[in-house]
Amino acid sequence: MTATFTRIGTIRSDFDDPSDPDEMRSHESTIVVDRAYEDGLYRIECNDHVAVLFHIHESDGYTLKSPRRYGTERGTFACRSPHRPTPIGLTVVELLDRDGRELHVRGLDAIDGTPVLDIKPHSPGLDCPSRVADDDRRETPRGRVDRFVRAGDRESLLLGAAELHGHFCPSLALGVMAGVRARRELGVTAEGGEDLVAVVETNDCFTDGVQYVTGCTFGTGALVYRDYGKPAVTVAKRGASGVRITVEDRAAVSERCPDDAFALIGRPLQEFCAVETGVEIDVPDPAPTHDHVTCADCGEPVAAHKAVDRDGDTVCLPCAGAESLQLDGRGLHSSAPQTE
Repeated sequence: MTATFTRIGTIRSDFDDPSDPDEMRSHESTIVVDRAYEDGLYRIECNDHVAVLFHIHESDGYTLKSPRRYGTERGTFACRSPHRPTPIGLTVVELLDRDGRELHVRGLDAIDGTPVLDIKPHSPGLDCPSRVADDDRRETPRGRVDRFVRAGDRESLLLGAAELHGHFCPSLALGVMAGVRARRELGVTAEGGEDLVAVVETNDCFTDGVQYVTGCTFGTGALVYRDYGKPAVTVAKRGASGVRITVEDRAAVSERCPDDAFALIGRPLQEFCAVETGVEIDVPDPAPTHDHVTCADCGEPVAAHKAVDRDGDTVCLPCAGAESLQLDGRGLHSSAPQTE
């Protein structure tokens, strides 16, 4: 059986000869698509990663067992040897930029002049189906989120954020996009601990997207709310500078993606947001563990630092008739205790 393949473009690389794959993947390359196939690139820049199928044109035959750089020998179909019966290579690369027919990528282990056979968007939901069993999720509860962030699969993250948020909307999508950009800038995982802090300046849909992607929540003390009313977030590791992302052009969001979170999630973040790196931020100390006392009136437990003294009795704020702070749709404000 024979098959005919069509060359759709050519790879331009710094490497004229095969080299260490890890070294090759650390460099940037350019895929130049032939003019006849340029229309096939329409909106490819909406993807962070693409899969490149190419002809290993200088392969000198094949073997059915191949030595590996590390570990034991394996069969050709059980490893990534370039010496294959059908010399075709497949690599998932980061799409850095598109300039007309040229795609600038990082992570491609192909030499200069390699013929390109096909290009496809990388979809972790299809290409890397989730296999996280319940036992595995007990060890890494946010492992799925971590994989989606590494792969740049913002659509899967939007689907997950909507489980928390309850519906899809452009503000939720912007929060997801901001969370992904911040995590990738900082190179952090999604374990949801206290070392990563997100300082949000609004309490609307945007913040739910940030919480889901970063793992920063009120419960861990890693989500800090500042009542500024701005669609903005600053994400930082404790003791280090951070990344501030601000939604600048809400009118453009409404114009280009009216009420369509899925149309928005595939667009470049910089169309709507400003990104500032190296931002110094005043991050509160990690949340301390508080002792609890029992309210003398209602008998309910209350954090000791929130209780008040009333004529020698320890009572909670509502029982004391004292005002407290409340966060709701209006933001943070003083709230008088409700009376029956």
